[in-house]
Amino acid sequence: MNVFERVVGGRRYRIASQSVWDPVRQRPFARQAVLGPADPPPMADLASVRTIGTRRVGDVGALVWVAEQLDLIKLIDQACGLSAPAQGPTIGEMVLAVAVQRACAPSAKRHLAAFLESCVPRVACLPVAGFTGQEFHRWASLVSEAQLEKAQIEIARAAVRRFELSADVLAFDTTNFDTHIATTTAGELARRGHAKSKRSDLRVVGLAVLASETGHVPLLHRTYPGNGSDQGVLSSCLMALGKLHDALGDTGPRRCRTLVRDGGCWSEQLELDLDVEGYSTLISLPLSHRAAELALEHAAQRGATKKVGGKLGDVRAARLRTRVGELDRTLVVVESPELLRGQKRGIAAALRKAKRELCKLERRAVQGRIQREALESQVRKALQREHLSEFVVVTVAERGGKVSL
Repeated sequence: MNVFERVVGGRRYRIASQSVWDPVRQRPFARQAVLGPADPPPMADLASVRTIGTRRVGDVGALVWVAEQLDLIKLIDQACGLSAPAQGPTIGEMVLAVAVQRACAPSAKRHLAAFLESCVPRVACLPVAGFTGQEFHRWASLVSEAQLEKAQIEIARAAVRRFELSADVLAFDTTNFDTHIATTTAGELARRGHAKSKRSDLRVVGLAVLASETGHVPLLHRTYPGNGSDQGVLSSCLMALGKLHDALGDTGPRRCRTLVRDGGCWSEQLELDLDVEGYSTLISLPLSHRAAELALEHAAQRGATKKVGGKLGDVRAARLRTRVGELDRTLVVVESPELLRGQKRGIAAALRKAKRELCKLERRAVQGRIQREALESQVRKALQREHLSEFVVVTVAERGGKVSL
């Protein structure tokens, strides 16, 4: 087969030709097919392109598919127990529409109708004009806390069964989000607290999540005031957690339930509550905890630390079973070369930054541009990260009214 170009009517075309033998006439003949114009394709001038309109497809479609798999609208409608309106969306349809909007294009609920109009997948076979912020708040005012809790548990049960999630091991963690609510605006949820963003001028809203071991899918959540504590939030989740396992038909041993959390969520009362509820717990203790000191002393003994092996490679661990307060606990000290390298990189980066700040303070001290109290405060601030204050020695002195660093 040959491919060649031919000019026809002033335009160049690309043609494919094949030589075939004719057994009747006892001679070859050629078959030809026009492949199309051979001229270079026209180039689009992007400067002259203008957007006529856009439609969301993928992100909205994926969320709507998940909602259909869980039968989300029906679960919310049944849990809230509100009769369907003669016309307009139900509370389940309204909640789904707002959730999809907040996940794909966060904005005020007054833009909800315009957002739904811009989507190819539909959350409901209803005119988008019925999805308004006023309608959402009307529905929300009719729902009680108990109904919301029931809806949350039913949705979690549907997710566990449909996507085969494990609820035996749950991870608990908290975070918070900045708000830009005016200080003079009253509110119970947005409060000043320890913001993750390190900003102290904004009020924050806290969010606690219990996620499954498989897929890290959130099964339960709590919103709480920005000045609340992690321990108090977890205590409030224990009752709902028990309801969730009962809803899942958990008839196995209660000790199979394990809760994983970080060291900031520890208290003696919370440990007792978890033990009473029948939950095992896995927690990373802070170094200042007496049990952590006891475990480190045990790991420092000859032969106490051994290689774990398997997939963990060079990881070594020491294990000690003892009583922590009134409870029987197993303490594990882990020594990981990979984790150590990461910690060293973090300490080195923090040390470089601290040295630059200390050099600036030293120059200011030499020039007499800083008072001793302010200098000591700035030094403590520069060394507060990555345990620098434990091994960086700084001496502040004052002679003849002149400060030195």
